[in-house]
Amino acid sequence: MQTVELLRRILKYYGVDLALAIVFLLIAFAYAYDQPTLLSAIARKVALASAGLVYYYITRVAKIGFVEWEHPYEKIYAIALLIYIGFVFALG
Repeated sequence: MQTVELLRRILKYYGVDLALAIVFLLIAFAYAYDQPTLLSAIARKVALASAGLVYYYITRVAKIGFVEWEHPYEKIYAIALLIYIGFVFALG
């Protein structure tokens, strides 16, 4: 039951991100000269970022349960995720 709720929330909160990632991946792949190298680099970065976000979400749910974010906390959470993704893409 908790797994279904977890998947539902992941799709609810990250559905737009998944759709945008797929669309821009197709655009980048269509206009690249060296497609295998581009695909490898994008796959590596997306895998790192996605695995980190999913791992963070699952461990947070396991430690403190589901959290309904209020307005100030949503902003702090969004900024923290943005910084995390920036580090993954800069250092990955």
